[in-house]
Amino acid sequence: MNWSVPTIAGIQRLTAILAVIVALILLVMDSATAALSSLAGGILMMVNLYVLVIIGRALVGLAHSGGAGRIGVALAPFKLLLLSGVVYLLVTRARIDLLGFLFGSLTQLVAIFIETGRVSRPAGAPPPPAEKKLPEDLGV
Repeated sequence: MNWSVPTIAGIQRLTAILAVIVALILLVMDSATAALSSLAGGILMMVNLYVLVIIGRALVGLAHSGGAGRIGVALAPFKLLLLSGVVYLLVTRARIDLLGFLFGSLTQLVAIFIETGRVSRPAGAPPPPAEKKLPEDLGV
């Protein structure tokens, strides 16, 4: 098996595609509010991953100078606090549809799984061979 790692750009691109697909489905099956909420959830998750990449690069850069310890301990919780604040404002002020927002937020998780599966096996590769069963495994 090819153990390639998915790229952030690939995950972001697939998240955007899935968020639009989910929004279109919600537009047809539920409402425009649910569709817009789904897009808001997908966009928020994409921004979250982008900020995480920036923080990760900053920590690697700071690690070379020896100052990543204290700053790294503060950056990750601060990012989570900022994300929670944005979600709170969206829910209380924008009156988004929570189920649509949840579906939009989950698009990134699904995109990570799909992209990881896509890059871990080359296109057109045969499936792995089936394991040979011993007679003890077959209950004989």
